[in-house]
Amino acid sequence: MEDLDKTLDIMETDKCTSLLQENSVRTKKNNIKFTKLNKKHSQEHLDAQIVSYERLVRNLIKQLLNLEKKIRLKYLIPLDEERALKLMGWWNTEVECALEDLSKKYRVVHIQRRTVEEFDEKIIAMTAKAKIEIEREVPKLLENLAKEIGSSERFDPKELSEIYGLDESVLVDLQVIDPLQKLHESFRKLRDAGFEKQLFKGLEDAIRIFVKNIKEAESIVWSGRSVDQRKEYKMKAAKLNINLKEIILNLLSLVQQALLPKDRRNSDVIFKLKNKLESLFQVDSEYDEIISRIKPFFETI
Repeated sequence: MEDLDKTLDIMETDKCTSLLQENSVRTKKNNIKFTKLNKKHSQEHLDAQIVSYERLVRNLIKQLLNLEKKIRLKYLIPLDEERALKLMGWWNTEVECALEDLSKKYRVVHIQRRTVEEFDEKIIAMTAKAKIEIEREVPKLLENLAKEIGSSERFDPKELSEIYGLDESVLVDLQVIDPLQKLHESFRKLRDAGFEKQLFKGLEDAIRIFVKNIKEAESIVWSGRSVDQRKEYKMKAAKLNINLKEIILNLLSLVQQALLPKDRRNSDVIFKLKNKLESLFQVDSEYDEIISRIKPFFETI
């Protein structure tokens, strides 16, 4: 839980930085545009800058909420009260800092134009509106995550790691947590539709065999062989890892075709997916064994 919070902190800090940079680009473009029109610091120019900061604040709240939700659903880890309070404080501070930047850059101009009272009121209103939204949406996120995770039948990364014999770090690096979760959700739907459980076990076995051979190739890399042999097996392991990700993505696409009614399945797509999977598995020394495991599913659809 603590590790995930730290990861989210880094991701959300990066997201804030990215959104601030986007706003900086927008406001600079506005400066160039209105300077060329000989309208620098005109009401139109100043209004455009406020609109840009309003967009920044909206995006900060929306995208930080989405990021927190997306990652927690992926790892099936709910949001607790302590984290929620921290987020509300942190995100309110981010908004306040952004609007302080707006005030710092343009309040003097508004003083000169004698519109500073309206400007100050606008800043106060933007801050208050953002605070209300944050303090409404974060508790709502906490509640919704608890419901979704509590009722979820998704496998969490630890379970996927145990099923396939892959470290969680490898699942993250290959970006296959979400595809594998969707794959198992599709298995459940197909079982409910009357497909035999053994068909899906064959697909899981095929992935496990492939993973076993990746590990064997990786172990040989550091087994004290010659430099050329280590290089050869290192390249082989890298190739197998790339293939593994493609195998998972293509299996997911094939299983999703199986979820469709027979008259809506795309035979051309299915044919291409089968050929692609056979090609991806072909680099494995146990190709025949793998094909024997997935063939029953191929024949079913």
